[in-house]
Amino acid sequence: MSTSSDTTGRTNYVKLYLMAKMMRGFSLFGIALGRAMGRVERVEPPQEIVTISSTKGKRTIRIHIYRNKAALGLTNGTSAVHINWHGSGWMLPLHGQNGGLIRTILSSDLLTTNAYPVTIFDCSYALSPEHPAPAPYEDARDVYDYLMKNATKFNVDMDRVTLSGTSAGATLALGLAVKLASEQVHREGGSAETRVHPIKGISAFYPPVNWLGERATVPEPPQPKTWPGTLMPPFVSDVITIAHFFSPSSSPLSPEEETKRIEELKRRVEISPALAPTRDFPPILLLWTTEYDHLSVKAEALRERLQKDGGKVEGKYIKGVGHGWDLEVQKDQFGYQDRIDAYDDTVKMIARVDSRKDR
Repeated sequence: MSTSSDTTGRTNYVKLYLMAKMMRGFSLFGIALGRAMGRVERVEPPQEIVTISSTKGKRTIRIHIYRNKAALGLTNGTSAVHINWHGSGWMLPLHGQNGGLIRTILSSDLLTTNAYPVTIFDCSYALSPEHPAPAPYEDARDVYDYLMKNATKFNVDMDRVTLSGTSAGATLALGLAVKLASEQVHREGGSAETRVHPIKGISAFYPPVNWLGERATVPEPPQPKTWPGTLMPPFVSDVITIAHFFSPSSSPLSPEEETKRIEELKRRVEISPALAPTRDFPPILLLWTTEYDHLSVKAEALRERLQKDGGKVEGKYIKGVGHGWDLEVQKDQFGYQDRIDAYDDTVKMIARVDSRKDR
């Protein structure tokens, strides 16, 4: 379990930085090996790449752009927008890991048959410990604001925005949505029934939704491992938490000040979206959680609360798989059909926002 003394100081930062570099090296080597063996999804080559500058720091955000067949052939009107963020443990440079989902959207018969143009923006974001919270959330907001300002350039309709993400990326999607809605309430007022949410739908895969409280426990998975996904060890969770909330100050705060700083960050709705009121969630929410993932406990608590408040939460709690199951499950393996269903439902979510029908 991490303490406030772990998240400050030059010595702690150097240790954390070296650990992050080592974790990145092992992770990227494993992914490269897995792709060579055909066991890890390949990156979908982007049709266009845009790099924008952060408005909050000296860093850049890389955006991979994809257009489905209808968007490529668009001669009249605008394209719907779908923004995706990859998983990372907040530390790993895994931009491009959602190639399977992107290919599903691009090749969708549903969107092709309906001649529904969609432009996908697959985005990177700041990583810890070099850029701790709230940097990743600021980058997600920068992408949204950039697209709002450049909608004409990309020929997109910012009234038809859907989001998706895996793990940390799913938190960014949820956090952006509830933060935008909260700002809308303070700016415009009105009831939830009369307001039009700026985000029309989210497909969130196994997101961390609440940083408050202790790590939850989940059933021990069977051994030897034959199930897809991972079970995150407690020490890895501790490293992630320390890195994500490391103090940006060059001189350490007092223990009391550091505890207060971290607590205030964790209570921000864009960082812990489960703390947002039900009214601030988008009209369509798909939530995918897994049995062998401690993050699922709080995510399922969010699902239960939203449903109790009258919200409709789709998606599924998937038994027999772990965190990130969809990124490594093989054909004919348990959980593969769940992956197909989850990706197809994400496509259906995008199609449901078609302004020609019921927007």
